[in-house]
Amino acid sequence: RQAIVALTALLSLACPASGDKTQYVIGGWLPESTPATVAKLKPIYQDYLNDYFNKNFNGSATFRFIPVDNTLEEYSDVMIREKRLDFIHSLPGRMVCVEAEFGWVPVATQRGRVHGIVTGALGSMFFSLKSNARVQNLTDLKDAMLGVGYLQASNSYHFAYTVLLQKGINIFTDMSKIIYYGNDYQAMVDDVLKEQLDVGFLPSTWMMENAYDTLVSKFNVLNPSTYFYEGETYPLPTSTPLAPAFGLAASPDVPWMIKMQVFEALSSLTYANPAAAFASIDTFTVPGHFAAVRQAMDEMGMIENPTLETWAEGRSVAHCHTPFEEVIGIINCPPGYIAQRPGANEATCRRNGMQCPAGRPCLCYPCQKDLQVRVFPARVVLSLVVTLFACTLLVSVGWVASLEASPYALALARRLLRLGRAALTRLPTLRRKR
Repeated sequence: RQAIVALTALLSLACPASGDKTQYVIGGWLPESTPATVAKLKPIYQDYLNDYFNKNFNGSATFRFIPVDNTLEEYSDVMIREKRLDFIHSLPGRMVCVEAEFGWVPVATQRGRVHGIVTGALGSMFFSLKSNARVQNLTDLKDAMLGVGYLQASNSYHFAYTVLLQKGINIFTDMSKIIYYGNDYQAMVDDVLKEQLDVGFLPSTWMMENAYDTLVSKFNVLNPSTYFYEGETYPLPTSTPLAPAFGLAASPDVPWMIKMQVFEALSSLTYANPAAAFASIDTFTVPGHFAAVRQAMDEMGMIENPTLETWAEGRSVAHCHTPFEEVIGIINCPPGYIAQRPGANEATCRRNGMQCPAGRPCLCYPCQKDLQVRVFPARVVLSLVVTLFACTLLVSVGWVASLEASPYALALARRLLRLGRAALTRLPTLRRKR
């Protein structure tokens, strides 16, 4: 670290940051309320960084922190397109999205500290009540009710999909109900306690920090597994593979020297600093690797056109589905299933004796079996119509009674019957989406 500090200081004197911009805006998101996010991150990304730059880089840059991504009005994608954001602190799924869509680059990954345990990774927990005899393993989750968190969070959403799929359970075809809690993780815990959910899915670090006593006394962690991250055994219970912890990413427009100086400042931060301790951050390290996160998001269909190589007009054509879209529109149904039509979910819930909680998106068996639909070519349909019309006409004018007396009428009837039989033998059966 001392070598990095010395090198950065030397380079900053020899190669000052290019451009006239000196103030940078840092947006941040945490799975908490907006006031709590500001209280935890502003002391680091505004107060601490400004103080560090004044002391070490002659105030070459200043920083202002703002909360993002809790509402559509403060969605960071909009701010990025309008050049109103230079850095973002967020979860791994968001890091993947800003890289895929806008070419942003990770700058640093935090190492969190929970109950004295330090880790730079995020695990995830499937948790259920110990008293819930029906749900004791992941294989028990068919037809269960599942709670998930933020739509762009691998450790409260995407990994639930991929891990359960490995167990033969697709959350969109096999779960009776999925409730989306956004960043209100505590409400999910409460609903599992009240038996309004069979199982919840949340980051291990959040559960250990915010619901430790309840976790130990009342919850089972399903599928506890051992994983390694950057040469360390993950020290917390986890049901899924690991992702890097929350981190900081920067716009490609930010000069490289500013990025290096920001990394130096953050890597110099320690838990001894009250701002770091209050945010449960031990320090920052070099960025983690997001391959597992991106793979899970790709499998779920959370990223459209997921190719980093395809760019148009200075930005990627890739698009991450936002947390503010209607959830029924961003699910990935397996082959042989189709998504419910928008607006049909409420009826499906009622039909299965369920309802969505007030103010929370939820889905009840959102992927339905794709039924076979018979499609008749227009020529065949026309032949049938003509045949039926002619037969009806014969009956209506009394020709049926005189068929034996009139060879011409009999020949006509036989001709019509042959046409009808031929049309019926030519009816193909085709599959199409409803």
